[in-house]
Amino acid sequence: MSATLYYVVPCYKEEEVLPVTGPVFVEKLKILIEKGLVSENSRVLFVNDGSPDCTWQLIKDLHAKEPLAIGIDLAKNSGEKNALLAGMFYAAARADCVITIDSDLQDDINVSETMLQKYYEGNDLVLGVRNDRADDPLSERFFSGCFYLMMKIFRTGQQNQHSNFRLMSRRAIEALKAYDHIPYFLPAVASTLPFPKTTVEHKRFRREVGKSKYNYKNKIKLAVDAVLVHSPVLPCLALAGLILCGLAALAGLILTVVYGVKYGEFSGWAFVLLLGGALGALGFAVVGAWLTQMGLYISHANRYAPAAVREETDGGE
Repeated sequence: MSATLYYVVPCYKEEEVLPVTGPVFVEKLKILIEKGLVSENSRVLFVNDGSPDCTWQLIKDLHAKEPLAIGIDLAKNSGEKNALLAGMFYAAARADCVITIDSDLQDDINVSETMLQKYYEGNDLVLGVRNDRADDPLSERFFSGCFYLMMKIFRTGQQNQHSNFRLMSRRAIEALKAYDHIPYFLPAVASTLPFPKTTVEHKRFRREVGKSKYNYKNKIKLAVDAVLVHSPVLPCLALAGLILCGLAALAGLILTVVYGVKYGEFSGWAFVLLLGGALGALGFAVVGAWLTQMGLYISHANRYAPAAVREETDGGE
C-alpha cells in the first residue's frame, strides 16, 4: 500500500515565485501518484507565513485549479522555522511522511522519488545533501563553505550541505513534539534525531525568479545562533577553563612553597606568571559559560509556539 505524502512548502512574499513553481509541485505529485509511489490522498501543502503581498491569494487560486494543492495561512509572520513546523505538524496528522522543500525549487524536487524509495526501505529521515552548487554565485558558495565548516568544527551534528530539503516520517515528526521546546536550527535537529536515516545527493539550482529573503546579515546571525544553541563544545570550553584555572592556582601554590623551602625566599616572578595563567583560564571559563548561557537564551527565545492558522484552503478536511 502506497504511503500518503505531503510536500510542505513555506512561503513568505513569494508572489513572483509561486506562479512559476506552484504548478511544478503539483505536476510532480501527479507523477508520483501515477507511478503508485504515493497515495491519491497526497497533497502539496503551501504554508503562507503571514505574507503582506498576494502570496495567499495565489495559493488559493492554485487550489481552485488543482485540488492537490492546499494551503494554510498563518495569522502572522512567525519565521521560516515556525512556518515549517506548523506545516509539518498539520501534515503529520494526515500523512505517513512529509517532504519539506523551499518554494523557489533551487533544490531538486525530482530527487523525491529516491527519497521515497529510501523511506520504503525503512528510513525515517532522508536528508537532501547538495553535491553540486556550480549555479550558485561564488559569494554564496564561499559563505556556504564557511558555514558548514563552522558547523563541523563546533560539532553541531548537522549533515554537511543539508538545509530544509528532507523527508521525515510521521513518527520522526511526532518525536519533535516530545521536546520541551523545539531546538533553534531544524537542519541540525533533523540530522541528529535517533531514527534510521540516510542521505540523497542532489544539485542546487540557480534561483530563476524572485529574491532570497535571507541577506548576509541574517545568514551570519543564523550561523552564530546555530552554533551557540547546538554546539556541545561551548560548555566544554567553560569546564576546561575552570579546570585550567584550578590547576594553575595549585601549581602556583606548590611552586611558591617549594621555592620558598629550597631557597628561603618568595618567588615573585613565578607567582605573577601562574596568577596570570589562572586569571586567563578563569576568563576562558567565564566566556565559555557566557556563550553557553547565550545559547540557552536564544533557544528559549526562539522556542516553538504553535502558529495560529487563520485560514485553510481545504476546510481542514
